[in-house]
Amino acid sequence: MWGFYKFMYPRAPKSMMPKKGDIITPRQCNFCGNSLAEYRGVLETKPAVAPEVTGKEIPSELFFCNYEHQADFHAGKTYQ
Repeated sequence: MWGFYKFMYPRAPKSMMPKKGDIITPRQCNFCGNSLAEYRGVLETKPAVAPEVTGKEIPSELFFCNYEHQADFHAGKTYQ
């Protein structure tokens, strides 16, 4: 039985495991809403802009699952 589980569910490669110093807290993607560990996604930081200047509050940090979601978010697309 042990051999069956070892074959069906192999261990993930070391390159996909968190390294020392990685932030492993889950965050939600700003495009699709999927929850993912921060070290696995794309974190985009912007300088804070005062809401009085733009008329709306813009978050200073955006988080995405991958670069595709980041590009789609900035292109104005919506997630289906």
